[in-house]
Amino acid sequence: MMLIENRNYLRLNHRPLFNQLIELESQQTSHVIIEQAKNGSMTMKMNWQDKISYIHSKYNPENEAVRLIANLKELEQYNYVLFIGIGLGYHIEEFIKQYPSITFSIYEPNKEVLLQFFAKKNINDWSVQNIDTIFTGMDEKDLLGEVEKLNKVDRKIFIFPLPAYENIYSEEIILLMNSLKETIKNEKNSLAVNAAFQTRWTLNAIKNFPYLLKTPNILHDVDKAAFKEKPAIIVSAGPSLSDEFENLRYIKDHGLAYIFAVGSAVNALIKQEIYPDAVCTYDPQSINYRVIQIIKDQEIKDVPLIFGSTVGYETLENYPGQMLHMIMSQDTISPYLLNHDEDGKLSILHDAPSIAVVTFELLSKLGVGSIILVGQNLAYLQNRHYAEGISYGDGSEFLPSNRNTLTVKNVYGEEVATNEGFNRMRSQLEAYIQMFSQVKVINTTKGGAHIEGTEFMPLEKVMQLFLKGKVVNEDWYKVSNHYQEKYLSLHFKEINAAYQKLENINDRMRAILKNIDHLVKMNKVSNLEKEFNRFDKLFNKMKHNLFYKNFIQSLMKVQNKKMEDCFIKIRAERNATKKGEMVVQELGKFISDVQIHFEFLKPYFQELNDYIYKI
Repeated sequence: MMLIENRNYLRLNHRPLFNQLIELESQQTSHVIIEQAKNGSMTMKMNWQDKISYIHSKYNPENEAVRLIANLKELEQYNYVLFIGIGLGYHIEEFIKQYPSITFSIYEPNKEVLLQFFAKKNINDWSVQNIDTIFTGMDEKDLLGEVEKLNKVDRKIFIFPLPAYENIYSEEIILLMNSLKETIKNEKNSLAVNAAFQTRWTLNAIKNFPYLLKTPNILHDVDKAAFKEKPAIIVSAGPSLSDEFENLRYIKDHGLAYIFAVGSAVNALIKQEIYPDAVCTYDPQSINYRVIQIIKDQEIKDVPLIFGSTVGYETLENYPGQMLHMIMSQDTISPYLLNHDEDGKLSILHDAPSIAVVTFELLSKLGVGSIILVGQNLAYLQNRHYAEGISYGDGSEFLPSNRNTLTVKNVYGEEVATNEGFNRMRSQLEAYIQMFSQVKVINTTKGGAHIEGTEFMPLEKVMQLFLKGKVVNEDWYKVSNHYQEKYLSLHFKEINAAYQKLENINDRMRAILKNIDHLVKMNKVSNLEKEFNRFDKLFNKMKHNLFYKNFIQSLMKVQNKKMEDCFIKIRAERNATKKGEMVVQELGKFISDVQIHFEFLKPYFQELNDYIYKI
């Protein structure tokens, strides 16, 4: 039975785990055995696959723990440890002695081991404030969920499995290590993308807003009957596109399927005098305009442009043809300002690693019956990145000779060179294919990467079997938008009022931080708590301020992530002086960043303000 001190600790800090162990207490279990070691201490052994395996030394478990921790030479480069296996905790006790400031978590695969630990050892003898979490079980989904929670900004995690567990629970250890590696990689990619694009997303949303008021929303204003159960082709810029020009020309000339060109593919098609039914673009970078420059240069008016609301605003300037828009998930401004109906529900398309993925979601929501992928290589073909006719003059159309590449299976089951970016696109596309399972997806990309959930079929065969008559309505895009100006006016007045209040809130927060700094330096600890409470109230006001939520927060995705982790540390700090120092240093920097971004947005917000009040 668990010690009363451990019951209280678990009840207060790890309630779900406590409930699991309480349930186990009532069951008869005998796979984990406690016995006396040769030196008189307790040790633990486990009946595993009809064999007895010792979790600790059967001679001297304390000395074994000292040796284990002494061997952790590489720990200096880490600031967090995940212990796999608790046993009777000898190694963790020794770790705390040697590294008293490092936070850690514990994963114990065997609930019975955990129960025995809490029955024999008082966890309050440890520095429990350093314990982040304790979890158990062997369900893969639950384990992956726990790993997701462990990953934080600036956290470098060292995994420390008990030696005995490396054999007993090898599969779980590999799963955790691979999952943690993948989670950290995805987190880094996400932070890198946010750091690179967070300013552009907001800036573009402001600069593009007038275009949204003048163009149809493709998911709300276009009659979806034009697409219902019909075939649509997503033409990407992969090198296999070069083999499909004549097939696509025939399909276009006879209206056999809607052709949506994504990204650079439009350059190759236009050079072949094949005009797609639409071109889609969403990249927030300023150089994105190059993708459709050929249409502007030739003043082509027959190719509608479907743009994401956070696309690089330079892309939209002087576009000669009809434009339609789609609201993107990185746009926090337009969904608030625009209401399409009484409920204010706008269809939002998720940001993704590739415009092909965004377009796949768009077509699925338009109700097409099948999506045919052309030129979706997601890999290199004969060292080429793009199809013929696509070049930006920087050699990017070729596989760099000095770059290490990954390999994946292609549609023929052969190994083909790819890269991390292509791999992320493929994974995301596969996830969407699974999500929109009602849509039949055919991959016609010869030599391209295998995409799970698709059927590979050469385009010639697709034409013979499925594309047998005209389905395209050439006027599908000739509609107007139906945004209601009364909602726009109302919401913009609310944003303007919040804009005025935010500057005052920031001034007051900076004054409080200055006062906290003074109190810390004067060692007036008794007055700090009052200032902490005042700051908390104002900080919450800032977070709920409409201008902050819709304009500034999206500019500071990376800073917000770091701030959330910082708040956890500040709330856990019991020493008022240290807490004050952390508040002044960490939150002071965050508030300064808010003010910097507020000043950055001022001229752009005023530009938007002037435009809306002229309507």
